[in-house]
Amino acid sequence: MTRSVVLLLAGMALAGPMAAVPAAAWEPKGQGECIAPANPGGGWDITCRTISSVLQKTGAFKGSIYVTNMPGGSGAVAIANVATKRKGDTNLIVSASNALTFTVALGRTPYTFKEVMPLAQIGAELGGFFVTADSKYKTLADLIAAMKADPKSVTFSGGSAPGGQDHMKVALFAKSIGVEPTKAVYVPFQGGGEALTSMLGGHTQVAALDISEAAGQLEAGKIRGLAVLADARSTKFPDIPTATEQGAKVTYVIWRGYYMAPGVPKEAYDWWLETLKTAVKSPEFAAERDKLGWEPITRFGDEFATYVNNEAAEYRVLLKELGFLK
Repeated sequence: MTRSVVLLLAGMALAGPMAAVPAAAWEPKGQGECIAPANPGGGWDITCRTISSVLQKTGAFKGSIYVTNMPGGSGAVAIANVATKRKGDTNLIVSASNALTFTVALGRTPYTFKEVMPLAQIGAELGGFFVTADSKYKTLADLIAAMKADPKSVTFSGGSAPGGQDHMKVALFAKSIGVEPTKAVYVPFQGGGEALTSMLGGHTQVAALDISEAAGQLEAGKIRGLAVLADARSTKFPDIPTATEQGAKVTYVIWRGYYMAPGVPKEAYDWWLETLKTAVKSPEFAAERDKLGWEPITRFGDEFATYVNNEAAEYRVLLKELGFLK
């Protein structure tokens, strides 16, 4: 035996058993993608662009993350695409909210939250009613009076299909003031941005939106908030009164979150789960959340999956009660 081999064996004996080399932790490679199931400017688009920006600013995602806008059927087109064509795509997340729950509850897609992988809720925001700065509706009381006198004299715009999230805000509001929900005039668009544009252009009178969709125009003074649909006022826009304090007992809180394609390996799902948990605690995300007026309400993994599946069952009951589902 040569001297070098003897020395090598001796060194190994002194070092003890050879330690196993730990497997490298999984992380995404290449470009990431976030599908926003609506046109630019709406809540789903904002949800995608917000997390994409934060993950890249913090270095949590090493490459770039691009946003794909895939409007259609209040999330139906996107979930069908993901469930059938994007199976196992580890670099893909899809933004979602209660609007998709309504699509599922209405049966407008054969795919549900059980056919994809619910990932996380990173925040929540309040729904509300908004008008142009010079609108004749100065308060919610003015709107209530007009609705009671003639429901068809008021036109609402929203970024979801009939029977979807924004339509529900209008229907629940009508019900709360004693107006038949089916008599309220609702004009659907493919996203909150388009609904806002319609109202600003005078084609509709009131926009049923989420706070983040209205934030820019509120700050610019182009629109006014008549009410937020919550028990407490928005932390971002505390000057807008709640509907409840103005005599309409209606609340509507919107969760903002993501799901992944079916068939994604556990290690990839877990990476996104832990990455999002860390992201929502970062100063970068806190700044974005405050800017958008989101409330810090979060859910992750199994808790989130249970929540959205239970919500779909509850919405089916609500939709039947309001006459949108037989």
